[in-house]
Amino acid sequence: MKLIKQGTAGLLLTLGIFLLTYAAYKAENNDLYRAKYLLLRGIPLTGAGGLLVWEMYQKDRKQRLHSVFYQLLNQNQGRITLMQFALEAQLTAGVAKQYLDEKAKDFGAAFNVSEDGQFYYCFHSILSGG
Repeated sequence: MKLIKQGTAGLLLTLGIFLLTYAAYKAENNDLYRAKYLLLRGIPLTGAGGLLVWEMYQKDRKQRLHSVFYQLLNQNQGRITLMQFALEAQLTAGVAKQYLDEKAKDFGAAFNVSEDGQFYYCFHSILSGG
């Protein structure tokens, strides 16, 4: 399914960009009627292709975040710090905090402070299965 979406997005973008380029050529040569016709076809095709690419990017990003999240939980016995997650997932602190806060709410995570004063999320219920 992913391969079909990628192919469709590529085809839509290629065709749309071709039509938009050709429309610019026609407009430059004062064939405004044909340029308008090509624009009306090229813009929706390019937009649809762009939306498919954006959707695939968002889905891949979400899967990568989940993967990093669970990998860090396994490595750290259910504990994860904001900085650790942000660095590993290559996120800003705000985006990482929002993600971890949502996960904490979903899984009923506890918030603790380590001996060295570092704040961390504690997701022991995920690892214990309860």
